[in-house]
Amino acid sequence: MIDINWLVEQGPCKKFSAGQRIPCPGGTDAQTRAMYILLTGRVDVFRQSAAGGTQSAGSLLTGDVFGGREFFTDVDDCVYTAGLDSTVYVISEDSFNDLSWSRPDILFEVMRAAYMPLRKLTALQKTSMSAPIQELVAKRKTAAEKKEHEKAEQSVAVSDEGLLYISDTTAEVIAEVKAEVKAAPDKGAAQQPQEQDLTLAHQLAAALPDLAGIFPEGHKFYPGITKPEYQKLVFPKEYECPNCKRKFKDYRVFRSKLYEASPIRFDLRRYYTDFMTEWYDILVCKSCLFSTFHTYFTEPKPMKKEKIAKQLADARSMIIINFDDERDIDYVFTAHYLAMLCADAYTSVGRQIRAKLWGNLSWLYEDVEDDAMARYSAEMAAKAYEAVYTESRLTPIQEQITCLSIAGMQYRAGMDQNLRKYLFTAKTMQMGDRTYARVAEDFMYELRIEE
Repeated sequence: MIDINWLVEQGPCKKFSAGQRIPCPGGTDAQTRAMYILLTGRVDVFRQSAAGGTQSAGSLLTGDVFGGREFFTDVDDCVYTAGLDSTVYVISEDSFNDLSWSRPDILFEVMRAAYMPLRKLTALQKTSMSAPIQELVAKRKTAAEKKEHEKAEQSVAVSDEGLLYISDTTAEVIAEVKAEVKAAPDKGAAQQPQEQDLTLAHQLAAALPDLAGIFPEGHKFYPGITKPEYQKLVFPKEYECPNCKRKFKDYRVFRSKLYEASPIRFDLRRYYTDFMTEWYDILVCKSCLFSTFHTYFTEPKPMKKEKIAKQLADARSMIIINFDDERDIDYVFTAHYLAMLCADAYTSVGRQIRAKLWGNLSWLYEDVEDDAMARYSAEMAAKAYEAVYTESRLTPIQEQITCLSIAGMQYRAGMDQNLRKYLFTAKTMQMGDRTYARVAEDFMYELRIEE
């Protein structure tokens, strides 16, 4: 990975406004050759099409190198435009020589990227698309050609570092597939809602086979589940990412406006009137996709960024969710699984983060009535909380919470392993919280009734 912070400090850097073309002078006749490393923002890449216009070849994000072929050769078939306000590190002939002495590791990445060509979506991926997706893609392409010859359909491309990015057109097609499959199921016998969702999940999985690298086996898409009414209980707030140090805006919950709709549940889930906090528990950095609970954005903990650098780069190549769009349940699931990936960076609280994430996921799968994934997530949560219990130093109240979480998740997963032992510990904990002791006592009473 290229050390972005070092480049920012050393310079030379140059800023480009959104829509501004970024020149890449090169070749043997160029008096001043230059190529770039993108430090902030986004750069859109366009190529000359056979029809004589330009065709989108994808987008470059932070850390990507561009202009390398122009720098070393006479090839000049790409146009680079700032998609957002962007800052780049400028590599001239002089700074190229300086890098060879001061940071050969960065120069190696630059050289590797300079000769890695942009590639289009492979034929294998194209043929794996289901028929409805193929039809929608064809319709969009035909309409675009009629409307404007210079704009061809944006395809999925690979950046200079070999990372796959999903174009805007592909994301729109997927969104339309969600709507069309739900509105017009396959011919024949009428499909039940669960069967429609399963059909959609299979079609999207065929179109985007790499999603298995983020989600566990059995995870599906759950179209049409949004909670616009939640907006009245959240407010916008600016955060700084602990990973890339960039600032972004997201939402925080008005805790003072929440009213508990029922007593705390046996597995410690809290129900509020017209609101579920799990929908806003996770923050996602819009620049690097680093994700975790609000607490660790506002009160950062020690972390090793290098542990997740590659995973985040891989995830960036697979995610189709636009984190600036309206929040739906697929947004929430994706944020949680990104946070699961990022938990590996934390040296002290990683176990606690994973346990809480699996607990949240179990409740979210329960909400969408996916019983199999709810049980699976509850089992993973129970095991994660057991790791916290055995490997962490806990206060009496933390131990109560952990024991109740283990017991509750074991019960929901049908495990029943030492369940009563953990409940007894939570109930009798010295210097514990009486609320949690009562929850444990009530849970033990319900178990005796079941017997």
